[in-house]
Amino acid sequence: MLPFVLALWQWQRGMDKLRLEQMLLARQAPAVVTALPAAGEPDMARYQLAGASAGGMPILLDNSLLDGMPGQRILQVLRLDNGSLVLADLGWRAAAQPVPVQRLPQRLSGQWLPWHARWTLPGARQGIDGVVDDVDRAALQQRYPGRWHPGVFILQPPLSGLQPWPLQPSLSAQRHFAYALQWLLLAVCALLLWRRWVRSAE
Repeated sequence: MLPFVLALWQWQRGMDKLRLEQMLLARQAPAVVTALPAAGEPDMARYQLAGASAGGMPILLDNSLLDGMPGQRILQVLRLDNGSLVLADLGWRAAAQPVPVQRLPQRLSGQWLPWHARWTLPGARQGIDGVVDDVDRAALQQRYPGRWHPGVFILQPPLSGLQPWPLQPSLSAQRHFAYALQWLLLAVCALLLWRRWVRSAE
């Protein structure tokens, strides 16, 4: 049964990634919308927002590999012109690269995406200051009370001196479908061998 379950799991993951890839492709139009919706989940659309840092030091999200290189995503809480708050991804830096001085432009272009919690091991650093392994969203909302938008606003282009964090998932939908097919073939082979063994034992 296990290979069948894994095949189904990979197929479902592939379908999720396919929907994400199709939505990202459909949302590549130039940014013309200047305010995030007052309610609702991230729609992956492009926006051009006006706002500024809500204060505090940037959050350096560690263990963020880009093309196999260790580095950090640099996150900052933004307070938008209407007073609402959103977590922004300013870009990625290599581990040995200094943190650039933050000078946010008056207009921030980017895409509004869901925030995916990370799988972390015991002892991982969860917080909202400095280098962390995961962002403590509850602590963020306590420090910066107000109306929060879910997800993360990924700057495009990134802040000067940083590299863009890829929007596409690291594993494509086609890769998951290939894994699903492998597990399915393995399951079928195991089933045939089992039936052959049962018949020979009768």
